[in-house]
Amino acid sequence: IGILDGRSIRQLDHMTSGIPGKTRAGGQSAQRFARIRESAAKEFFKRVAENMKKHFWDNKKLKGILVGGPIPTKDEFLDQGQLVTALKNKVIAVKDIGGTGMHGLKELVLRCEDVLAEQEITKQKQILDEFFERLAKEPNKVSYGEAEIEDRLNRGAVDKLIISKTLPREKIKVLEKLAKASSTEIHLVTKETAEGVQFDNLGGVGGLLRFEIHD
Repeated sequence: IGILDGRSIRQLDHMTSGIPGKTRAGGQSAQRFARIRESAAKEFFKRVAENMKKHFWDNKKLKGILVGGPIPTKDEFLDQGQLVTALKNKVIAVKDIGGTGMHGLKELVLRCEDVLAEQEITKQKQILDEFFERLAKEPNKVSYGEAEIEDRLNRGAVDKLIISKTLPREKIKVLEKLAKASSTEIHLVTKETAEGVQFDNLGGVGGLLRFEIHD
């Protein structure tokens, strides 16, 4: 069990299944062994589900859950693992992987890059849609342009700061520093969407304000 924060992967827990390997025994011995394996698998799935709840239940920043494992183990876990519904609904990808531990976590993230990229684009579209809707309906509660945004940040007025990645890195650092000083959410966006291009044409920096400003 691990967590992905940006590009950083951190292992939170490591468990061994205790499931015995496959056997070639026949007759009643094979049936008995199959029952033992099935019971051990269910117990392992239960422990994994409990530990996932322990690590993720109160995590307000959790955006999604990636599940990886060999065929058909990962699917059996989701079907039989007693994972609480709130976490099961957070599953955004299920991938085949062969590794375990940190190696397995890295393999899972690599195989989920397409899903993660799509999630990031969706998140960008949501914040930009909110920005342009606010601009149209409540123009006094939105600002854009470097000079205006720096002024609003210094006044503690910005709730959510949106920055295009096309801005110079040094300028982004300055804006991020001002935002952190006033507990402002920071959202970095690209030009990979029509909304991103439109935002970049406005100067590449904007903000949703905590209160109206009439200047």
